[in-house]
Amino acid sequence: MPAPLDDVRVIEIGRYISGPYAAKLLADLGADVLKVESPDGDPMRRWQGGGDRPYSPQFGAYNRGKRGITLDLRSPDGVADLLRLAGDADVLIENFRPGVADRLGFGWERLRARNPRLVYCSITGFGPDGPYAKRPAYDSVISALGGMYGHLVPLDSPRPVGPAFSDLLSGMSAAQGILAALHARSSTGEGQRVEVSMLGALTDFLTEAVSTYLETGTVVAPGTRAARAQAYGCVGSDGLPFVIHMSVPEKFWRGLLDVIERPDLADDPRFATREARYRNYDALDAILKAETGEHPRDEWFERLTAADIPHGALNTVADLAQDRQVRHLGLIDDHETVPGTRFSAWERDRPAPAPDLGAHNTEVLDA
Repeated sequence: MPAPLDDVRVIEIGRYISGPYAAKLLADLGADVLKVESPDGDPMRRWQGGGDRPYSPQFGAYNRGKRGITLDLRSPDGVADLLRLAGDADVLIENFRPGVADRLGFGWERLRARNPRLVYCSITGFGPDGPYAKRPAYDSVISALGGMYGHLVPLDSPRPVGPAFSDLLSGMSAAQGILAALHARSSTGEGQRVEVSMLGALTDFLTEAVSTYLETGTVVAPGTRAARAQAYGCVGSDGLPFVIHMSVPEKFWRGLLDVIERPDLADDPRFATREARYRNYDALDAILKAETGEHPRDEWFERLTAADIPHGALNTVADLAQDRQVRHLGLIDDHETVPGTRFSAWERDRPAPAPDLGAHNTEVLDA
């Protein structure tokens, strides 16, 4: 069976993460993605050294499964080549600042006039207009302004953290919007413009926290959700960390008391109800850390599994690559992750590596 997007041709004029990630997600579904770079290449190619390929591991992660060409889009010839390619493409993705594509000569209106079936996706930092629209936008800026860091780091000693939340979420939102626009085109015969902002994607991702604040006035601070979800970090006697997540069902709390052999805690007024456990989270956290420190992690995993208590190792990426379930599903290959979505009517081939700079110039531009 053909891939789900076997007949979809995508042009990506993306740099760094958001645009390239959106296009990678489409390539993972079988789309023919043509990555257009300047003669100097996507800056992510040189982002961090290491590895055995002629580009950074970061570039490899976001650009697998694509063909690659170079065009100087500041020159009339480069723009002419792009317009020709866009004339029979299904999708174009760009993540320039607002107005740049129009100024360079390949904005939505011009391309729609040449190809009414084109789905044109613009990814910006702050949106197409507004007081911040022209600002340069990188992940840490949006993740801070958009409230993500407020979830994760104390505000009195702020420090940016990873991964690139707003870049990745906007790439996912863009891919979702593109797929919806392609579906609509199957009925209307016409393409449309899909506009995604990093700020908008991140705000929607934080919908629970925003809703909680608007309805109750409560600001979700670092660590708050762990208490509400009744999630606890523990360390076995062998020094290996893991987490336990009890959520709402009372059976998990009762089962955990049996696992740690502390039935007396059931009658402790500090922990008698889920709301009480939420209010006294730190006290219960200290008890669980003390109890779980008495035995190695694998022994706890055997007990927790037998009692059907949600739990898991607290892995580093190095641990993740060796995790039994990850290896069983084949989710990581020699260089990067492998798409985890499976289809009953399509067996996915291993994604091709990211292209070298200009690797397909002759194949594409001389065709």
